[in-house]
Amino acid sequence: MTIEGRSVEQAHAMLERSAGVYRDRRDLMLGYQWSQRLEGYARLGPFLDFHIDNIGDPFSPSLTALNSKEYEREVLDYFARLWHARSPSDVADPDSYWGYVLSMGSTEGNLFAMWNARDYLSGSDLLADGRALERRREPVLFYSGDAHYSLAKGAAMLRLPTFHELGGSRYPGQCPITATGQWPAAVPSVGGCTGTGSIDVGELAALVEFFADRGHPPCIMLNLGSTFKGACDVPEAVWNEIEGVLLRNGLRDESNGSGRQGYWLHIDGALGAGFLPFVEMAAEQGLIAESGPRFDFRLPYVSSIVTSGHKWFGTPFPTGVYMSKQKLRMAPPSDPRYIGSPDTTLSGARNGLSSLLLWYALSLRGHADQVRAACDALDLADYLVQRLRELENSAGTPLWVERAEHALAVRFRRPAESIVAQFGLVGERAYLDDGADRDYVHVFCMPHVTKQVIEKLLTELSAPSAFSR
Repeated sequence: MTIEGRSVEQAHAMLERSAGVYRDRRDLMLGYQWSQRLEGYARLGPFLDFHIDNIGDPFSPSLTALNSKEYEREVLDYFARLWHARSPSDVADPDSYWGYVLSMGSTEGNLFAMWNARDYLSGSDLLADGRALERRREPVLFYSGDAHYSLAKGAAMLRLPTFHELGGSRYPGQCPITATGQWPAAVPSVGGCTGTGSIDVGELAALVEFFADRGHPPCIMLNLGSTFKGACDVPEAVWNEIEGVLLRNGLRDESNGSGRQGYWLHIDGALGAGFLPFVEMAAEQGLIAESGPRFDFRLPYVSSIVTSGHKWFGTPFPTGVYMSKQKLRMAPPSDPRYIGSPDTTLSGARNGLSSLLLWYALSLRGHADQVRAACDALDLADYLVQRLRELENSAGTPLWVERAEHALAVRFRRPAESIVAQFGLVGERAYLDDGADRDYVHVFCMPHVTKQVIEKLLTELSAPSAFSR
């Protein structure tokens, strides 16, 4: 039946059926970094009767009274405190934060960071003083083989050359990290496709040095909770390896006469930038032994951070937060009087419900609740690893159980398709050096995942036919 051929009553019945399916499946969704802990959002139902639009800059007034910028600014202040950014946001203070709430997930924030980095490093006009570089530069993009697919998409959209593209076209056969001189598609991760998922810092540094020595300022995108393995790169380790190279090439800081630094270090923390601050709090309180890597604006060389609201915090649809510093902002292409605000964001007209939903999620659960949830999630991931290894030993079948440090993701051998479908598992194939391959799935131990659901999964995995193909 088509939409126009369906009565209102039939449409309502269809929606009710779908809601029932969603209710039945919600608790078993184990494969994605999406929190399904979404109690209480019905309170925001009345706002669905309005078109709420945060068009323009969050810190500028809007010509429409139906906006949620008041809530958006509270959300941004929350993350400024969480990430140790200088606040309040103040155009007159170059080191204070600037950011906005995303209408998409972290992909939008990654695209915005890459756009800003491309123009900043190449020498376009700064917002603060309108200055551009007299001598234009050609930036180059670096990300690991475990990075989110949005980075490759963003590079293509923005025509921001990756080291693979620039190396292949400008410096063929000269790659410093391969025996043949051929340029890999991405910076290798430690241990390759079956490794930890963290970027190989030594190989990244060698690549950065190659291009910096030839006048190309680097744009480096680091993971904090990678898509499949949940792995975290360590910004401090990366900086310790590349700082000397940047300094030698006049790219270290603003004192090089250009008025701007010659690098951009972005943190794609779609999951980790929301989760790891509470892991650090838990470690400080003695609840767990170790915190994850420091990644936030306490590190002065971090240029921008993005996180998703629908992942760790839990919102009914994708949203997130992008944050950087005032001194790193580029002049917007236009300042339309039509909207009464500078057009400083990627999406222009922005979903005002996103700010309301994320504000509500942060209001419902304070830091103490978030710390408990972080400890519970880590404990559950530990438990799942232990039980899978016990199952591996008893079944005599290699299950390739793996988990990166501080990760909420647990990887193991792909089971029967009925189990994959029942628990919403997500797969990825790893190709080994000897020509063999491994077919993995993973479970993300997000806040809605309970021990009872994990036990149900383990029961299914214990069946004799669970791993027969």
